[in-house]
Amino acid sequence: MRHNTARLATLKQLTILDTAPEVVFDDLTRTVAGAFGVPIAMVNLLDADRDWFKSCLGLPFSESPAETSFCEVFLTSPQDIVIVEDTTKDPRFASHPLVVGPPRVRFYAAARLAVKGDTVGTLCVYDTVPRQVSKDQIEQLEVLSRAAVESLAARTGLY
Repeated sequence: MRHNTARLATLKQLTILDTAPEVVFDDLTRTVAGAFGVPIAMVNLLDADRDWFKSCLGLPFSESPAETSFCEVFLTSPQDIVIVEDTTKDPRFASHPLVVGPPRVRFYAAARLAVKGDTVGTLCVYDTVPRQVSKDQIEQLEVLSRAAVESLAARTGLY
């Protein structure tokens, strides 16, 4: 699914990959990190062979290889929100290299970013300790992900 032609075409139409930081996305990243009280958050775009971070808080990277993507789960799941309170107890992530090795991710929460029905990325948060989430936090993630999609789609009029 990562190499789905239609999905990648929608992502390319957004003309966002490898662009400079934008305040709107940095604001969304800071807000979602604050809502969850986590050190790592990002607006993540799922390109063919990498996850590219339009905005990233808490990591010194602008991208990561597809092989280490937590957000890959959205390419095979119908869920629009994924909450993993303890990655070591979730079979989808327990053997993930970033769970068993540094930085030892223990918590992951993300919302799908879909444009024209195609998954183009996620709004996601991570922590190195397990966490429980509240209904309010999940609602904030949903609201902020809708704002991220609106900001993405507004770039080219895609909805």
